[in-house]
Amino acid sequence: MFEDLRGYLSYLEEKGQLLRVQEEVDPKFEIAAGIRKTSDVAGPALLFEKVKGFPGWRVLGGLFATRKLIALGLGIPENQLLEQYLRLEEKRIPPEIVKSAPVKEICWKGDQVDLRRLPLVIHSEKDCGAYITIGVQIGKDPDTGYRNVSIHRMLLLGKDRLSLWAPVDHHLGRMILKAEEKGRGLEVATAIGVDPAIIIGSQAKVPWGVDEFYVAGGLRGAPVKLVPCETIDVDAPATAEMVIEGVTVPGERVADGPYGEYPGCYSEAKQAPVMKVTAITMRQNPIYQTALTGMPVTENHTLIEYANAAVVYREARKIVPEVKAVHVTPGGTFRHHVVVSIHKRHDSEARNLILGLLALGIGLKQVTVVDDDIDIYDPVDVEWALSTRMQPDRDIIVVPNLACSTLDPSAPKPRTSAGWGIDATAPLGERERFEKVKVPGVEKVKYV
Repeated sequence: MFEDLRGYLSYLEEKGQLLRVQEEVDPKFEIAAGIRKTSDVAGPALLFEKVKGFPGWRVLGGLFATRKLIALGLGIPENQLLEQYLRLEEKRIPPEIVKSAPVKEICWKGDQVDLRRLPLVIHSEKDCGAYITIGVQIGKDPDTGYRNVSIHRMLLLGKDRLSLWAPVDHHLGRMILKAEEKGRGLEVATAIGVDPAIIIGSQAKVPWGVDEFYVAGGLRGAPVKLVPCETIDVDAPATAEMVIEGVTVPGERVADGPYGEYPGCYSEAKQAPVMKVTAITMRQNPIYQTALTGMPVTENHTLIEYANAAVVYREARKIVPEVKAVHVTPGGTFRHHVVVSIHKRHDSEARNLILGLLALGIGLKQVTVVDDDIDIYDPVDVEWALSTRMQPDRDIIVVPNLACSTLDPSAPKPRTSAGWGIDATAPLGERERFEKVKVPGVEKVKYV
């Protein structure tokens, strides 16, 4: 596996999946425009080597713009991503603490700290400012010391101040509130530019108390090396390009937004915690990494796809043992819509599955269940199942007022949504009536 981001970039370059952009680009919109374009044309990742106003800095974007890049980052064939992710996510390897590290080559403390010296990017037309979008936050539960590793956006507020939009239904947001109840801030390290297994592992939907660095270790097949921070009691990835150390300010909130979010719409201004930065450490000639979200598909979407699919697959197997495949769909932002194919043994199994998945609270809004002769990755095949095996008055289930993680602009109130499910399976005992028309010998045709 890759020891650091730089090793992964060298590998991508060998594979023709990294493009070095030599023309000067502005961190306001132009970098994001490049990431948008490469996301739309299926890669490659982009390394911007000349950034206007920031001589000497390089900015990386679109590192996970496609499934192929996710697969390369994990060393897994693209057609085996879900199968192998399910296996590796549960192969927990504890991290290793080291005393010295490349990320300590440069250290800013006190008056040296100035976030404005970093090439933070403004991404979308109506974004309210420059954001850190793919920093890996590391915090510890104030009561238990359990570590959480996650990614939340951070708005630049000043030379040593950032917002930290960690919703209360996310583990880090809960930790911030627990620290505030004790009258103190939460110490948080934000690592930027880490190896792909750490980024992907940070998105795992693991229970409270499970350390995502253990998950990342399993994904990479070796322990993640961590080094103690300079000013806070947190350990951070030793080979990161940079680490921003800070403490949230108890009770202080700031308007964060509008911001172009993963549903493809702008989120409104929200009250977010504020973090005071106490130190910034980095490597020599660091690479700053940014990520784009917005209209699907971007790397924000691809990064969450298999973590969400794994949760749905495991839950679906509890309800219907013969699950053939699970597909969280691009149009549903890899979060809100899922298609599941099953080999059913009871005519109401699909209904049980729909209700069970909608109750998960992970943000599912639409669950479509089809038979195992349907290719769930082919939208034409799925729509054909809807057309021929479903009657709306009989096979649609609507569930109002579900608590779930969502930024859907149609939601009636925050973190709340209705959900619906479609049973597009054929009745048992009548499969012949719903059988697909086939032409014998197609596989023997060689002239087309």
